[in-house]
Amino acid sequence: MNLDEKRLESIFLEMCRHDTTNPPGNEETLARFIGDILEEFGFSVDLQFVAEKRANLVAKLEQEAGAPYLMFSGHMDVVPASFGWKSDPFKPIVVEGKVFARGAADMKAGLASMLGAFVDLKTDVSFVGNVAFVATCDEEVGCSGIRTFLRESNMSIAGALIAEPTSLRMATGEKGAIWSKLTFMGKSAHGSRPQDGINAILLLYDAYREISERLRVIEGLTMSLNKVSGGSKENTVPDQASCILDIRFMSNSSTSEVIELINDVLSYFHGAKQELVLSRDPFSSSGRLTNFTSAVLKENGLESEALTMTYFTDGAFIAPAGIETIILGPGEASMAHRDNEHVELSEMHLSRKLYREIAKAFFEGRYRYE
Repeated sequence: MNLDEKRLESIFLEMCRHDTTNPPGNEETLARFIGDILEEFGFSVDLQFVAEKRANLVAKLEQEAGAPYLMFSGHMDVVPASFGWKSDPFKPIVVEGKVFARGAADMKAGLASMLGAFVDLKTDVSFVGNVAFVATCDEEVGCSGIRTFLRESNMSIAGALIAEPTSLRMATGEKGAIWSKLTFMGKSAHGSRPQDGINAILLLYDAYREISERLRVIEGLTMSLNKVSGGSKENTVPDQASCILDIRFMSNSSTSEVIELINDVLSYFHGAKQELVLSRDPFSSSGRLTNFTSAVLKENGLESEALTMTYFTDGAFIAPAGIETIILGPGEASMAHRDNEHVELSEMHLSRKLYREIAKAFFEGRYRYE
């Protein structure tokens, strides 16, 4: 039994109808829907619960006993829909071959593509290899889904393909990331007598400028001031202010270096402190999977040069576990988290073909390298 393109498109649209906004996620319903499809094609499916109504889905295609697995990985949760949508973000519409829906690009098209390739490999009598299909929860907030899978799985995994949107470009690494909360203490006073107080918001501004100056010399590093709060009343000098910095960096820097630099700046501001909200180290992969993926892309007339992604994915936990990790999927990375998010159906179908061919090449050693 085959899974034709029309049926796969129908499955993809139904995936987009599942509201898996994180928080709270509620990925269990989508996991069960995907599980029903896979069971229809003869797969055994496990749900791995991470929290109430939050689950990973794990299915295995084992054709070679004892051999390591290639993992097809994707997440089921999506970010909240913003206010600029021209249509209901959870009622997908198709316009000129593009599907508009929250999560269409990030990353339910990739997940559907992998599902299609997974079924294709099962029905391919010539294929010999082990593939795991892993759909995770909670990638958009804490990555608790992939962390639970890696902690509890006893599978030997040689490589991972992550179907995040890359416009079908291959990424072999990610920037590191730090979300840092900075808090500043001032002194309140009446707004008519600012000279009697110490304005915490102005302290924040001065510190931000100094941190920016010091970090800008690190090649490839970016910093974004994404959240600011402070003040209690229209006519009161604010005695407290805080902000969140989103810092992304390459392997030429480190989490500890960035944190120490910020702490050094804060040491000049009485009572200021830094709290680490999130930390991800950069990674870069290479090896057989990278080589085979590059060859398959080239064979299909696509760009084969490797990228480093500016955003982080479940790969931030997969790669450090010693698993060669490639990010490759349909849709533009710029569509992630935007209103009117969309993806080309043609890219979804092409990525299905690519995943299938990469898996076959990986296990068959189809390409040789000088």
